[in-house]
Amino acid sequence: MKKRILQKALIILLALGATTMVSCKDEPEEDNISKYDIVYYKWHLTKFVDIPNKIEKFPQMNSDNVYWIKFDSQNDNFSGRTYSNSIKGLYQMNVENKTLVFSNLTTGNALELYDGDKFFSTLSLIQNFHLSGDTLRLLYNNKMNYMQFEKIE
Repeated sequence: MKKRILQKALIILLALGATTMVSCKDEPEEDNISKYDIVYYKWHLTKFVDIPNKIEKFPQMNSDNVYWIKFDSQNDNFSGRTYSNSIKGLYQMNVENKTLVFSNLTTGNALELYDGDKFFSTLSLIQNFHLSGDTLRLLYNNKMNYMQFEKIE
């Protein structure tokens, strides 16, 4: 008799636990960002990330003075800095679809050092972005890789 009561109590506890787990599921967050959450700031590169291989690479010889981009709020121009050169070009951003494309990229003629070439060439591969607080991720390779930036201005 006690065994049957314990079995029923266990079944009830399991059912309640499963119900509680399902009802505590996080609701999707509202993602109400605008272009102006991105364009008024200078963004500094903090790492390159390869998601499938679980690799995070931090840029060599990094500081706030190198590996950054800034989007112009008045038009679709952006500027930035590799390790050895200034960069500039155009961008097209669609906040609803989270798409971002860089075009007409130009840079100076100085020999690039450290991760400058990688930073510059990866910008032309960007397809999407993700913004979370002060962190901007520029995604490429079908969202399998990204460059992560932190807001500095």
